[in-house]
Amino acid sequence: MLSRIVLKNIIYNSSSVLIQSLIGLIVVIFLARTLKPELFGLYSLSLSLVSVLAIFADLGINSAGTRYIADAVSKHDHSLAGGYFYFLINFKLILTLLVTILLFIFSETISSAFEKPISLLLKILCIYLLFNSFTSLLLAVANAMNDFKANLLINTLSSLSKLILTFLLVLLGLSVVGATLAFSLSALIGFLFAVYYLLRKYGIIFAGKKKIEAKRVLKFVFYSAVISITWVIFANVDMVMIGYFLSAEDVAYYRAGFSIISAITGFISIPGVLLPVFVRLEGEDLSRAFSRAFKYSSALCIPSALGVMLISQNLILVAYGEDYLPGLRAMQILSILLISPAFGIYGSIFSGKERPELNFYPLLFAMVLNVLLNYLMIPPLGIIGASSATVISNALCWLILALVCAKEFGIKPEVSNFAKITFSAIVMFLIASNFNSMILIVPVSILVYSVTLFLVRGITKEDIEFIKRIVTD
Repeated sequence: MLSRIVLKNIIYNSSSVLIQSLIGLIVVIFLARTLKPELFGLYSLSLSLVSVLAIFADLGINSAGTRYIADAVSKHDHSLAGGYFYFLINFKLILTLLVTILLFIFSETISSAFEKPISLLLKILCIYLLFNSFTSLLLAVANAMNDFKANLLINTLSSLSKLILTFLLVLLGLSVVGATLAFSLSALIGFLFAVYYLLRKYGIIFAGKKKIEAKRVLKFVFYSAVISITWVIFANVDMVMIGYFLSAEDVAYYRAGFSIISAITGFISIPGVLLPVFVRLEGEDLSRAFSRAFKYSSALCIPSALGVMLISQNLILVAYGEDYLPGLRAMQILSILLISPAFGIYGSIFSGKERPELNFYPLLFAMVLNVLLNYLMIPPLGIIGASSATVISNALCWLILALVCAKEFGIKPEVSNFAKITFSAIVMFLIASNFNSMILIVPVSILVYSVTLFLVRGITKEDIEFIKRIVTD
């Protein structure tokens, strides 16, 4: 049963993201407290720069791997799947080596441009860039086989390695250099395990190699590449521009709040799990699958956004201490981004239907707008300006994606469901905001939201029966 497969994948993927996010957050909290704002800011800026450059080692290859290998496997043609894999991994090898070598050579130039001592950190992160790039493609292959258990195993091992190595190297006195080295070595460990896992479980794919339609794949890769570049710039430009216009401490304040938001966003996100499913669905089946996915994702994302807004100060104090309270307002604004996983489902539809170009123009518009707004708002407003620019550009992107999907596929969310969920979340926010303690706010929020959603029929008996069928089948 397809819904059963989706549920299993969601459980594996959510568990993977939860572990990865929690461990990542522990590492960030440890480093933020140990390194203090200036060094933690240098660490954060270096990672953001490498995240931007890393996309040029992918250029949509991972998405293409999932899309085309899933299609070949659905036809029981493992030789064709092997053909896609060998074509894409050779392409990735060239790109990854080129980007890694260029980063190593120009690390001094980048450091001088930002007027911050990050050259050595960037050189160390070349190790991360090299091995993480190939791990991501191997995971894409596993996901194409509807295997999200691989995400759980590989990401858990990599995250635990990062945690142990970070504590060990930093406490040994290597400071920010040790933290960066731990980040890179954990990527190497994750890569080695990914190779072992894929060869042991899916060796049949690597055994055959049928000729493929390279032109068709390259067209998909081209649009996916442009989308990926646009998205990564979109996601990291605020951090980079804060590093350019403001101090390393400001980068640290912004990163502290952003890390919490990112961890929660990853946990409540399901679009990646749906891509192999959307490849196989058409017409009314696709519309029904989208409707349910959007409804349940919204029911989780919208109250999460308002709930985190309520407890942002408590989260910062517990996680980082008073030194990072200057980032409070920025984090409260960024909490709106927790709605984004619901709209990320549109991207999975476009990729699943081999129409990645439909994702391109909305993202391009949003990216350009984000850069412009950051340029205009960071100098006078600081990190509050950066967070506002990011939220505004994301919200407009969500709206455009919805309009494009409705026009091209006739697929759109049910407005009444979205309105009921939003209303219930607002009621929750208004009532829970009367409490000061996070210990009270969280259970009160859950109770009020759940009761209100049930009373306005945002969740019906049909939904409950559907979930029960998935769990018990």
